[in-house]
Amino acid sequence: MKTKPPRACWITSRDSGAPQCAGSSGPTRRAVVRTSRPRPGPQHSRPDTAGDRYVKFGIFFELSTPRPFTRENEAAVYHNALEQCRLADALGFDHVWAVEHHFLEEYSHCSSPEVFLTAVAAQTQRIRVGHGAVVCVPEMNHPIRVAERAAALDILSRGRLEFGTARSSTWTELGGFEVNPDDTKKTWDEFCRVLPQMWTQDEFEWEGKAFSMPSRNVLPKPYQDPHPPMWVTVTSPGTELDAADRGLGCLGVSAAGYEEQERRTKEYHRRIRECDPVGGVINDQVHTMNFLYCHEDYRQARDAGVPMVTAFNVANSHLYWTREAYPTRAYQTLGNAGAGMKAKKPPADNPSVAKGLPEGVGVGDPDHLIRTIKRWEDIGVTGINFLLNAMEMIPQEQVLASLRLFAEEVMPQFRTAEERAAPVFAPTVVRSIDFAAGGA
Repeated sequence: MKTKPPRACWITSRDSGAPQCAGSSGPTRRAVVRTSRPRPGPQHSRPDTAGDRYVKFGIFFELSTPRPFTRENEAAVYHNALEQCRLADALGFDHVWAVEHHFLEEYSHCSSPEVFLTAVAAQTQRIRVGHGAVVCVPEMNHPIRVAERAAALDILSRGRLEFGTARSSTWTELGGFEVNPDDTKKTWDEFCRVLPQMWTQDEFEWEGKAFSMPSRNVLPKPYQDPHPPMWVTVTSPGTELDAADRGLGCLGVSAAGYEEQERRTKEYHRRIRECDPVGGVINDQVHTMNFLYCHEDYRQARDAGVPMVTAFNVANSHLYWTREAYPTRAYQTLGNAGAGMKAKKPPADNPSVAKGLPEGVGVGDPDHLIRTIKRWEDIGVTGINFLLNAMEMIPQEQVLASLRLFAEEVMPQFRTAEERAAPVFAPTVVRSIDFAAGGA
């Protein structure tokens, strides 16, 4: 017998309005709002202010590993990334995200992000850990194991998990696990609907197309109540609407030009107000992905940043043009594929593009980055996740110096020192119904 989906309606919102609770025909049942399950010892409590409604800053890892693939080189990539995470935590960054990819030589050696993120959680205190994202096909990740691993990571991080979902983007990955690409959207949707139920129900059974299971109690349960915020990666236009319809956060992998991103963000926020949520948390955040290299001198920032952006775009182009990328998903390069491509301004009016950088990319001196981020914030982006050293093009000490300068000169323009030092919470719950009871 197929388990009845919960009629949950927790919602996060950046405005003060209270539109009608999606999926509920009766009166709303209020519930005590808390960011984590009650546990002995210190507990985080959310302040009754809008202090966390600033643009969030995260770092993002593909764990690219250039040839030659020696044991020492791969180990250095992983341990350099952990050092960057420890520093980002101390400096007040909000998120660490790690992807899941398989078999993509050089481009990404991050095949076990949950292991990497467990190490991050153990070595940090406040930064949220983003599983960004789990590939939702049972041949790669059985949903029971996904639920168990995510809950354990949420426990070990004391409620700091952000849970991302995705379909795989490349033939190389799908073929390696003998997955039919045409099935991935259906299996992704099924994963999104069953995982919240596994996390919140003491007995769960399922008969579906992707998988079936008899009645069992999937353990452990997440630390956060009712469960971690859920996201979907957006690699092609239209996926943000799939996210909105299901009440999921929008984790952008392609930093489109300003005008396109603004249009897509507005439509996402319009659609999510009418969503049919798949779980107990409606996450209305929109994050985009970007590069980061900050230097006091703009020319030096450009000289280091342009090769990094170019190398990443070359790797992306290789995936697309060799048809390793799943063609229906249009595996786009980050930002604009080359100087001026798809930019909304001609090079003469767009200094970054004229100097070899895509529109809106986070490479430059602090003043340039402040202007760039304010522009992203103005169009409705609520978070920016930065690739710090794409394709390992920049020495580690320069990467760390860039992080420090960004935190010292740029971040104070977007939040106070107290906000940067405070624990980073999951999105604010504006209203709720009793998740377990299924409504009023």
